[in-house]
Amino acid sequence: MNDGDRRGVSDTLLWGTPYRVHRWLGRGGSGDVFEAEHQHLARSVVVKVLHPDLCREPRGMERMRLEAQVLARLSHPNLVAVRDFGVTAEGRAYLVMERLRGRTFDDELRARGKLPVQEAISYVVQALTGLAAVHAVGIVHRDVKLENLFVCEPDATGHRVVKLLDFGAIKLLSPSLPIAAAFATAQGVLLGSPRYLAPEQLTTGIVDARADLYAMGIALYALLTGRGPFAPAQRLTDILHAHTSEVPAPPSRWAPEIPPYLDHLVLQALEKDPAHRFSSAAAFATALTQAATAMATPHPVPAASRASSLPGALNPLVVCASRPSLLAGVASDRSSSPAASASYESPSRPVDPLPSLAPGHAHQAPVTRWAVTEPLDPRHVLAAAWPGLQPPQRRHGRRLGFWAMGSALLGFAVAMLLHTWH
Repeated sequence: MNDGDRRGVSDTLLWGTPYRVHRWLGRGGSGDVFEAEHQHLARSVVVKVLHPDLCREPRGMERMRLEAQVLARLSHPNLVAVRDFGVTAEGRAYLVMERLRGRTFDDELRARGKLPVQEAISYVVQALTGLAAVHAVGIVHRDVKLENLFVCEPDATGHRVVKLLDFGAIKLLSPSLPIAAAFATAQGVLLGSPRYLAPEQLTTGIVDARADLYAMGIALYALLTGRGPFAPAQRLTDILHAHTSEVPAPPSRWAPEIPPYLDHLVLQALEKDPAHRFSSAAAFATALTQAATAMATPHPVPAASRASSLPGALNPLVVCASRPSLLAGVASDRSSSPAASASYESPSRPVDPLPSLAPGHAHQAPVTRWAVTEPLDPRHVLAAAWPGLQPPQRRHGRRLGFWAMGSALLGFAVAMLLHTWH
């Protein structure tokens, strides 16, 4: 960093503050970031100092002050904690945050190439949990990216906590809030990182919490595959065009160990139309958690007699006939699932192959035409239909009528499949 960038900051002391600077960590969208220490409390912290140019603008100073206020109110284990805010003797606003030990998702990928599927899901679920807390108070982060997602060093149990960083580009969804004016974006100004911008940020400019879910989908794609969802590009116009026009390949194209239902979840987060994405960060996290459970839970083959005695159990073919997306997850033509295969016309948008994501989340699966090329293995169909889900309990008096209806649906489903087959 040149001398012009370090006005108000010495090699040892942040002028007019109790913080002693140890080293420069990097530069964000609104300021330089330093590792520092409170000289009286001997507490290690991170200090973000506002850029000199932004210090000359009243709105720039106010945004950092309100960023500190927002973070101070959002106390959450998956959000970076704020310790202090002030102005240096040179008139530069600074924000003091907790010192984290670990590295960003970006650094993690540079060191490891890509992450194991379960580990990647675990990290993103934590990040989504923090993001849900942000959205719950009417705030959109608008700068979710690998560099702003931090995974801490393992604790005594081996657990690694994920923290969401940098709230300098947030948007308040309610213009009536007292601090909304300071966070208003000037017309024609686009906030965020180009490789993570949701399509609606580039077209309509109408942004809500689902823009953050799109960016989180890009981060998850990168963790799983070691690359972005679109063709590599360097020109800004090509990068932005991909968000609005390019259809991403399923992550399993680059990482064959990824199961089909996880492909669906990632691609759903990357939908061009925000209405087709997950309804909330909590819904996205729930779906990923269910996917991780399905991958980790063994599914023993139920005997026919045992299956018939389960109260409320649905025949797996009936489940698949009513939800074709489940069939996609177990009857794909990928070598990783040799037990069954099928050719199909993909729906216009990916659908959720798992149970309902959240209360009140309605989901309509598009009609899909199927041509089954090999017999379906009920073990895999049942595993996809019930990942970690216990069959519902029903009253004994309704059992006979339920099974009569199930048998009729089964006959219809088999007839339709045989008709399509031939």
